Amino acid sequence: MQSNSVIFSNKASDLLDKYQLSLKDKNTNNFHCYLLKFYELLESYISEEVFIQLEKLRSECENQYEAEALDKDINDLKVYLGIGEYSGVSSSLGDRLKSISISIKDIHFPKDDNLIYVTSETKEVLYRLGRIDFINCKFDSSRLSTNDNMYFELCDFIKDIYITPFYKNGFGEKYRYISCNFHNNVYLSASDDNKQELCNVFFECDFLKDVDIQNLNFKKNLFSFPNILDSIKKKSALVALSTSKSEFLRIRNCHSFNKLIISNCSFETDFKINGFDDKYFNEVEMHDYKYKAGSSNIKELKIIDTNFKSKLEIKNKNIDIFNFENSNVTKIFDIFGSRFIQAKFDKCIFSDFAGFENVNFGNEVEKDNEKFLTVFKYVTFMDFSSFRGVKFNSGLDFSKTNLKDTPNFLNVYISPINTNRETFRIIKNSFDDAGNKIEANRFFIEEMKAYRRELKIKGGEWFNRFILFFNRWASNFGGNYILPIIWLVISVVIYSEIIDWHNRFFVENEYFWNRDFNTLSVRANSIAESFLPFSRFLQGREGLEFTSLLFYILFVILTWQTIVAVKRHTQR
Repeated sequence: MQSNSVIFSNKASDLLDKYQLSLKDKNTNNFHCYLLKFYELLESYISEEVFIQLEKLRSECENQYEAEALDKDINDLKVYLGIGEYSGVSSSLGDRLKSISISIKDIHFPKDDNLIYVTSETKEVLYRLGRIDFINCKFDSSRLSTNDNMYFELCDFIKDIYITPFYKNGFGEKYRYISCNFHNNVYLSASDDNKQELCNVFFECDFLKDVDIQNLNFKKNLFSFPNILDSIKKKSALVALSTSKSEFLRIRNCHSFNKLIISNCSFETDFKINGFDDKYFNEVEMHDYKYKAGSSNIKELKIIDTNFKSKLEIKNKNIDIFNFENSNVTKIFDIFGSRFIQAKFDKCIFSDFAGFENVNFGNEVEKDNEKFLTVFKYVTFMDFSSFRGVKFNSGLDFSKTNLKDTPNFLNVYISPINTNRETFRIIKNSFDDAGNKIEANRFFIEEMKAYRRELKIKGGEWFNRFILFFNRWASNFGGNYILPIIWLVISVVIYSEIIDWHNRFFVENEYFWNRDFNTLSVRANSIAESFLPFSRFLQGREGLEFTSLLFYILFVILTWQTIVAVKRHTQR
């Protein structure tokens, strides 16, 4: 014998088929007639289910008095539904209805945002019921007239859907939407008089388009994502998945978003949008289940004017565009192992530990494109922050941050393209504060290179530009001790060749150029001889005193450059 739910589903399907066939007539009244017949069926099913559930309460009656009171409430409900005009429900009947839950399964609901064809009496009963579960249903409406007792499981929402929060939560940790598919945009926002989200919202749902969340204070979880590996390891789930891949495909896509926007919200519980690392994916594939590339990606994530009073996690996630603007995190902020092609943090405060370890920022292909520069603008770190092992492939702008504690930049890679001098100075100082002089020297070199690029663009004093130019080519700002040694050897060879040529040239010639130049040369050599620190080294260099002085100065500078470079590579 078929259940009441199956009979209702079959009748509703037949009615829908007849309506779709009638569309060929192009009669504008067809939809109106269809709605009237559909809601007549729906009201009949609801009343039958309620009466069945009320009859089941009879077994709980402990005496004749309670049984008679139940009979009275059942009769009152029959009278109430048969009157055809709204007259209210007694408190006794209301309490009994509150203990009843019904399910509506496998129904394709027509587009009717306000349920205008449902009678006031039926709406009152729906409102009074303990819980209504919509299972495997389809909805074409954008604004469902939902009550606090309505929950959705395995449902499909075809159009854009606008969701407002429950006014109360009578079922603890139960999620409002379980394993549902949203085929178009989802808008979750406050109603006119309520901005408190008191229940868990989305459990293992699939969002095919954008999700926009605004002006809400979350007391419970916004999302719960499936753990694929745990599902596979469970025998019951394994049997189900081995017979059909559809469930695995549905769960697999639950981690992806096209665009997720969160603005002007507050979260009092942990907010987590975590992905999986390569080890996890490999283990899943060992069970013969393969992930599609990009199935857990987010194309754009924008968090604006939002306050996280608990932990915020976005770990092992691939996000193309990430904007975190004017938002604060009171507890731990952790984006370990994630990848962001474009990322901007603007006017944010991290009150507790901020973890950016092993994150990959920027575009590895278009490194010189400033569009992919990672920016921290007016960001305040109130506690320790760690950038260990981070890659900034398109550069970093860290110049406008406020640091209360020294950050950790160990093993960080920063593309010098688009990275300014102040950013390298901050990182250099962080290593100096930690006593890591070798890494500090490495970023000192990058700081000087950035300073040289800055002067080249802005145009600085010629002397400063010359000093930077010479240091760059002499020893790479103290980063290469081989380079000054090579220059020193080349200089010695050139100096020796000049001496040899000088001795051979003046055997046959009285002047190098002419008499006037010879006079100038004599004067310059006389000045060089009077420079006491070098005078004893100039003996036997008649006619080359000034040239020798210049080369000796160059030898000293290159020797000093070598010493400095060696010290920067070896000092503690």
